[in-house]
Amino acid sequence: MKFSFLIHNFYGVGGTNRAVLNLATALVEAGHEVEVASVFRRLDRTMFSVDGRITVVPLVDTRPRRPDRSSPRHREPSTLIPEAEEFHLQYSRLTDERIIRYLGSTNADVVVGTRPGLNLAVARHAPEHAVRVAQEHMTQDLIDEALKAEISRGYSRIDLAYTVTHADATAFRTGNPVPALGIKVLPNSSPSPGLAAADGRNRIVVAAGRLDPIKRYDRLITAFARAAVDCPGWTLRIYGDGEQRQALAALIRELGVYDQVQLMGRRDDMSTEWVKGAIAASSSARESFGMTIVEAMRLGLPVVSTDCPVGPREIIDDGEDGLLVPSDDLDAYTAALRTLMRDDDLRARMAKMALVNSARFDPAPLAAQFADDCAEVLAVRRGETPRPRRVVRRTPRRGLSRSLLARGGELLREPDLVRTLADPVLRGIAGNDLARRASMGVLVRLARVQRARGASSRLQNAIRRRVFDPAGGPVADCVVEPDLGLRWTFDAATCSRDASMVLRNRDTVEVVRVPLTPSHDGLQFVGILDADALSEGRWNVHLVDGKVRRRVRPHQLDSRVLASGVDGCAAENRRGVRAHLPYRTTDGFLAVRSWVRGSHAEVRRVELDGQHITVAFTWHGPDTPECAVLRRRGDQPESLTVPTRTTADGTLWMAVPLYPLADLRLSRYEDWDIQLRQRDGSEVRLGRFVDDVVDKKRTYNYPEVHLSDDVTLDLVEEDPTPMLRVRPYYTIDSELSVVVVDRP
Repeated sequence: MKFSFLIHNFYGVGGTNRAVLNLATALVEAGHEVEVASVFRRLDRTMFSVDGRITVVPLVDTRPRRPDRSSPRHREPSTLIPEAEEFHLQYSRLTDERIIRYLGSTNADVVVGTRPGLNLAVARHAPEHAVRVAQEHMTQDLIDEALKAEISRGYSRIDLAYTVTHADATAFRTGNPVPALGIKVLPNSSPSPGLAAADGRNRIVVAAGRLDPIKRYDRLITAFARAAVDCPGWTLRIYGDGEQRQALAALIRELGVYDQVQLMGRRDDMSTEWVKGAIAASSSARESFGMTIVEAMRLGLPVVSTDCPVGPREIIDDGEDGLLVPSDDLDAYTAALRTLMRDDDLRARMAKMALVNSARFDPAPLAAQFADDCAEVLAVRRGETPRPRRVVRRTPRRGLSRSLLARGGELLREPDLVRTLADPVLRGIAGNDLARRASMGVLVRLARVQRARGASSRLQNAIRRRVFDPAGGPVADCVVEPDLGLRWTFDAATCSRDASMVLRNRDTVEVVRVPLTPSHDGLQFVGILDADALSEGRWNVHLVDGKVRRRVRPHQLDSRVLASGVDGCAAENRRGVRAHLPYRTTDGFLAVRSWVRGSHAEVRRVELDGQHITVAFTWHGPDTPECAVLRRRGDQPESLTVPTRTTADGTLWMAVPLYPLADLRLSRYEDWDIQLRQRDGSEVRLGRFVDDVVDKKRTYNYPEVHLSDDVTLDLVEEDPTPMLRVRPYYTIDSELSVVVVDRP
């Protein structure tokens, strides 16, 4: 069968996109044909990696400088999407025309809507021969009453309707009943992550989702702050971005947990972040399903969750693979967190059950159930009415662009001249990086030619690689090994046996070559990099195959070994520190940040009490430092010496006095770097190197300490109400510094 999914914006992120992608991927794995029609296209490429066999059809392209963006029809209101629909204002007369045209021309056997407004469009305009399906990914409690009335009237032509939970199915039947429409339950699926499950050794609580009031991360942070008082050594990581970031950062500073709670930002792939944790947390007031809960459980994390009206209670078996607490009971949530944080045996037992119980959300059986339901309706329909003959349209459709990615691997027609010249041209392109980049436009144009069976396979494969992955480049997984070395894995289909990896230091232009060897099953090539192989710096990663050198793009970056810092790494037993952190650059390539220090002071904790900045740290190197020295940057050097002390457990600490530091200021903005002085007079920077956080400046958000300004300075720029404040921060190189600010 051929399935067509109509979705709001397949190029963005969100639970609906993930759910549709997982289901679509399982369907193509089972041999079906799948097309995803995205009403909007706002980015050059999808945020999630899409199987090349899945067709992606953008209906309205609103990227900058695209005709659709400035079309007058895009400024006229939609009459197809009801005004009560959440995203009604984003739709227009232009989107109405494109949706109706697409639905009227599709030859799919099954047409699936994915939100109420689009479901109504499917009900009204999908072809008679197709099975019309409405998927409800939004909980019924959040659907406007006026929209429910539209659903009751408009769903009469829907053949199958699905909710993601049994509670929502019941609410659908009672809240907006549609005569003769069967409501089925199809939970969102989550594929096997292809990653070793979490071992639970890192004392980290992980939460993920947009930073939105409905997620109630303020309550999670408060509950964690209370539980952490009795459970030292634990941290909370919240992944996601959104409107509440600044407010949550302010709450973290207010509660004084700035060294224990981190806002990590958004991640395209959460699987490598879940495995760094020991507990997953969900504090939402409402969930339509709870996709992040399933994803965490599939990687072996027990979950502490609020008992929302729908969602979590149908995923979590309370007391077996997680804990459910009343939605508005902050004390109960705190107690549940504390219970799992304290009890290692209970946590390990629940983790095992989470792995077992979450297997029921694997996409394959759920996709099979969905396909069987659709096939049953289709068989009945074909028995009642002969299916209309499909008409192959030979004229191009205006407004709809179908790239080769959208054709799902079908072959293209090419002129005889191109077929004759294809192979030598491709050899020339492959051998020259500049020519390969310049050929991109030609390949994309060629990909838009109508399909045919006569194209040369080598040309087809070349076009597919360029269009399926517009950014190009080989893809690799990278794992940080327990000895802090790195292991790289490439798909054997992407390179030859003579290929090797080359790492190039951006600063020193030093080059390190890593040979690749085939895995036991021959499906992958593996490269091993010893922890001592790299010097300090930032390294770009390339794959060299013959005379072609290409930047590598990351797939899964498993740095869980570094997540617990020096406590969980072999680095603590070394003289000095060697740490290598693989990461994704802003333009999507794979790079490695390396720190190599013969002597090093690793920050473990930072505390502020209004008078001092107290820093606890671990010393890696010979002897121990005599004292700490703060040095002012710039052309007016100054220093402040601070004694270091040792606690009973061997941890070193120092207390930087804030008022003496402020008294030394000569300008309105000064940065002071912290050094540790050794007995031989050499100095070592204090920093946080041995962890998995690349951008510490954004992640560790220390508060400002406001000081009363008792010192009168003859400054060039006067201000009637100066605000004197001090704040510690991490530099771009992860070294700890202090800024003194005397201006509004």
